[in-house]
Amino acid sequence: MSEVATRCLVDWFGVTLAGSPEPVAQAVALYAGVSELQAPLICCGPDAEPAALVNGAAAHALDFDDTHIPTDSHFSAVLWSALFAMADTEKHSGEDLLRAFTIGYEVAAKLAGRRMGFSLQFRWFHPSAVLGRIAASAAAAALLRLESDEAAHSVALSLTMAGGLRASSGGMGKPLQVGCAARDGGAAAKMAGAGVQGSFALLEPDGGFAKAFVQDGYATIVALDEGELGQDWAVLKTSFKPYACLHGIHPSIDVARMVAEAVDPADITAIRAFVAPGVKQVGRYAEPQTPLEAKFSVAFCTAMALAGHKVTASDFTPETLANPALRRLCTLVDVVPEKGRKMLDSAVEVTLSDGRTARGETALSRGHPGNPMSWEELEAKYFDLAEPVLGTKATLLLTLLHGLEEPEALRQIQQLLAD
Repeated sequence: MSEVATRCLVDWFGVTLAGSPEPVAQAVALYAGVSELQAPLICCGPDAEPAALVNGAAAHALDFDDTHIPTDSHFSAVLWSALFAMADTEKHSGEDLLRAFTIGYEVAAKLAGRRMGFSLQFRWFHPSAVLGRIAASAAAAALLRLESDEAAHSVALSLTMAGGLRASSGGMGKPLQVGCAARDGGAAAKMAGAGVQGSFALLEPDGGFAKAFVQDGYATIVALDEGELGQDWAVLKTSFKPYACLHGIHPSIDVARMVAEAVDPADITAIRAFVAPGVKQVGRYAEPQTPLEAKFSVAFCTAMALAGHKVTASDFTPETLANPALRRLCTLVDVVPEKGRKMLDSAVEVTLSDGRTARGETALSRGHPGNPMSWEELEAKYFDLAEPVLGTKATLLLTLLHGLEEPEALRQIQQLLAD
């Protein structure tokens, strides 16, 4: 598990460093009393909760962080944001953080099962904000070495705070919700350690949590026994993003980039993107007006890919959004929901000025565990994101992240980020 947890960590540091200058991260940092956010915060003690809030907002600001597809949740953004905020370099090691991360990820994913994340998403809740609190509370309980009953109370308490709305997609509210989940998960663990108790009935399959969020009973909390934990590891199902936008748009980008190799964008007169019905619902902005809205626009992301853009973080700017050639292509895109399509498969068809058509299709987008990014690709993404912020120190940080289990690695990371 250590290697895949490290992959999640490297990706988190890259997106959080690059997300730190974003307006939402800077505004949340200002609210939290941080004069200027430049890097993830390690602030054990009374500052841990505002630090987790800021870290989470920065981690999700670009919508470029990894995803646990079976639960539609960005667990890494919540977990690492909470754990680094709570890390005490006098008490905790990097190995402690890796252990707590894996526990939090596993507990949340196992309790959610196959249906809860999907059910939340299509009832207009934000799964990362709801299930992320479970993950963060379990991870924080592990980091604090709470007794088993205290850890259970931590998770139960986190469920009383759970919330977050999908309609925030395309605005500052979505990354803020991830920050709130990171903050509240850590707070739940500390309260449980102080003696605050939650209701275990919330953790029952037909308990109050499931009844409140999925009132028709389509999904419930999964009843677990100890034998199920440590098997079929959820973290192995992490999907990493090569593109800085909604995960469901990724297959359309993959296909559009393939089609673009054989066509001139200026010759395109019509574009059809065939997607899962849910992708059109979430990627709903037909004519995005801001870079954040563009990240949730099937039309604009497909247009960018057809025009030769890599669709990475640096592509989502006001200048790109105002580009006349891209706006023309965007208006040509007809997003076609097709029953039976999954979130990670798509087809794109373009019509050219001479009447010819070009079409491509993919069954599984790049970055999914079934079509994974290599370590080299993931590290290239990290450097693209981290070097503009850290300069040459990005290489040293990556070395420390790969060696997080070494005795002094956590302290050295804190010193590097503080310099």
